[in-house]
Amino acid sequence: MAPSHEKRPPWQNQFEIPSTDDLRTDLPLPSVELFDDIREAVLKHEDIVEDKRWYGECWFWTLGFFLKDEATAEDEPILLLIPTPEDLQVAMPFDRECLEALNTRRMKRAIRDGLDLASDPYSTNWAIWPINARNMLDDLYSIIRHRINWLRGT
Repeated sequence: MAPSHEKRPPWQNQFEIPSTDDLRTDLPLPSVELFDDIREAVLKHEDIVEDKRWYGECWFWTLGFFLKDEATAEDEPILLLIPTPEDLQVAMPFDRECLEALNTRRMKRAIRDGLDLASDPYSTNWAIWPINARNMLDDLYSIIRHRINWLRGT
């Protein structure tokens, strides 16, 4: 009997670049709506482009957002939308100066916790948030705007 090869979900298949719709396929309905809302909010910025990026067994295929002039394979994204069906996430890399310029006093605890991951004592510059409720999005959008403006130098 020949071994059976179970087909991997599109967001986990390293050897085939998924479409944006493929990345949404395995998400539960509430997460699909959040995925679409985040994507739409980021793409409202005229100089932002999206591209699918493979991040290995950690995040698999992601939807990355980049400044238009800096969307090469080596560039760090403004943010990643990570379509894991059990845990839709947003991840953003931060340099220390950009992170320190954020006013976090009025942000929800869950937002501050995600930002803490990009700070000492952690050895990464990635802030990560599970996106499981719409009430996180306003604070997250303000962080996204801050990061875009920081990268633009404004």
